[in-house]
Amino acid sequence: MNLSRLSRSRVLRGTAATLLLLIVLVAIGEAMGWPMLRTPLQRMATRAAAVPVALEGDFRLHLIFRPRVEIEHLRVGAAAGVPVPHLLEARGVTLAWRWSDLWRWQRRGEALRLHALSARSLDARLLRLADGRASWQLGPLSSTSAPGDPVLPRVGSLRVADGRIAVDDKLLDTALQVTLRGGEGEQPAQRGYRAEAQGRYRGAPLLLTASAGAVLPLLQDEAAGAQAQPVPLRLEGRIGETRLYFNGSAGALLGPMSLRGALQLTGPSLAAVGDVLGVTLPRTPPFQLGGQITHQAGDWQLRADRAVIGRSRLAGEFRYDGRTRPARLTGRLTGQRLALRDLGAAVGADVSSGHGPAPDDVLPQRPFDLASLRAMDADVQVAVDELDFNSTGLVPLQALRTRVVLERGVLQLQALHAEAAGGEVSGATRLDASREPARWFADVQFAHVDAAGWIRALQPPRERTAATAAKGASALKRERQRARQGGDQPVRSYLTGLIDAAFKVEGAGASTADILGTLGGQAQIRLRDGTLSHLATELMGIDLGQAIGVALRGDRPLPLRCAVFDLAIDQGVATTRRAVVDNADSTVRIAGRVNLRDETIAARLRVEPKDFSPLSLRAPIVISGSLAKPVVGIEGSEALGRLLAAAALGALAGPAALLPLIDPGSEETGDPCAQPTPASAKPVQQQR
Repeated sequence: MNLSRLSRSRVLRGTAATLLLLIVLVAIGEAMGWPMLRTPLQRMATRAAAVPVALEGDFRLHLIFRPRVEIEHLRVGAAAGVPVPHLLEARGVTLAWRWSDLWRWQRRGEALRLHALSARSLDARLLRLADGRASWQLGPLSSTSAPGDPVLPRVGSLRVADGRIAVDDKLLDTALQVTLRGGEGEQPAQRGYRAEAQGRYRGAPLLLTASAGAVLPLLQDEAAGAQAQPVPLRLEGRIGETRLYFNGSAGALLGPMSLRGALQLTGPSLAAVGDVLGVTLPRTPPFQLGGQITHQAGDWQLRADRAVIGRSRLAGEFRYDGRTRPARLTGRLTGQRLALRDLGAAVGADVSSGHGPAPDDVLPQRPFDLASLRAMDADVQVAVDELDFNSTGLVPLQALRTRVVLERGVLQLQALHAEAAGGEVSGATRLDASREPARWFADVQFAHVDAAGWIRALQPPRERTAATAAKGASALKRERQRARQGGDQPVRSYLTGLIDAAFKVEGAGASTADILGTLGGQAQIRLRDGTLSHLATELMGIDLGQAIGVALRGDRPLPLRCAVFDLAIDQGVATTRRAVVDNADSTVRIAGRVNLRDETIAARLRVEPKDFSPLSLRAPIVISGSLAKPVVGIEGSEALGRLLAAAALGALAGPAALLPLIDPGSEETGDPCAQPTPASAKPVQQQR
């Protein structure tokens, strides 16, 4: 029993002595910096990185609490087959790590993470070849990795007094020279870091200056440790033709970028910014943008306090998540004005005149940017004060509200609603870019829209002013009511009334012109509580006597009884099923077609006067030619017959020549708007 206790006691004393000796040896080693481990560590690092690693000059290693190595001269070779002299060469180096990060790198094949790197001077060569091989491919897995797999080593923080980084990435069409300057002086003015980068980034010329108040966050990685916190940063310069100013904080500028702060951008187009950031944005006119931006590991968030794009004045909050496939944009777009033209090729328009319609074309010919619609998904709420069609003939819509949903190449405007001259526009549209050719659908309704208040082209030139266009619904209603009461008031609009309309159409193609050229569906337009210019009525009926009288005493509005336009659309050809305008003076019947494929028009207007006229040809008006250059004329046979009869009677009995030109007027027979257009009103045939 005593021997057994004595034996255990000796074992415990021996174990304690051994542990104490180990502790003493470790303490001595830590104090001395483990100089005897320089060669083993160099060999181990070379084997782990699969590239030559040299530790030269003064050497101190610490393995406990805060593992780090201090080296006078560190050289890390580039991956095999990459033609650069080294990956990294630095002097006065302190390199800190965490054992758990090294274990994940070696055992799990994760990216190499270093806690901190500081150097008196640094020279890094980051080269990636077109086949995907890169100078930073470290570790035994690099030889078997697929092209494009390698990622830069992650560094928690970087302190460099004097450094140069050369970046040459053939896959990203990027070639940059980055210079670093900085220090940790005793005076605040002596502290801070500065980086200058110039060259080419994603094919665009780049010149940037970065200033940081403390650690320069070039390769910082949040996962490298809790101490890798964002630091104050200011960026300014240009990328391509886009000028950039950023003032905030950053956690990284290369690798997994992390930013937060105030942003100002100016440039020729949003698409150029998207190309640099890898974000899909439409081609636009020159823009200015100011707001707050946040980015963390592929998740972008932007609060645009002010965005000027061409004539558009916008704002909003957006989130772009590049981590999903496809990327996804969400947010809310607000602002004073959205001009359709400023969306450029995204809506089939172009910001430069060089790509607009040809002189003989009216419809936009430029293809939609369908590729951008397939590149990401989106869900954006829109609340804009004014939607400008960039048209002198239409007043902009007000209080536009809609939800823009883009999913798998299908762009939808859902719950579309806007105000137009006291009325409302509502409906939905869909552009399916996932199919070839792309298909477009629209179901849109107009309710109680004041024609004179919305369509500037209906107004005489003297009335086409901004003040007239800005009239409210109550003012427009008072004008309509006064006009319908008759009297000597002047004509403020050739046609007035409340429009109720419905359009349900679909087409296919890669541009607005293509879609309209294949359009099919139907359109119904009704006009109520309106007026029609007396002079216009008489001129349409070629009633010279009445027209002269109206011209002498002044044009006056005539109350409309009804107006209806019912169109059938098939393969881009819109044909009238019923088109009638009726007032107390005349009934105007219209028959015709508009061919949107070749942009030609063929229409026939026949006016049936209800009152007596002493001098009237009563011949139909025909409209032919193209949408760009319409030709208005008189159907010759009927007018010629009356003129010949007048000439014959004039030769036989002087004053009797006026008899063929006298029009006693037509008798009313029911509601003309409820009757189909008669066969006699058939359209003329016209070749472009």
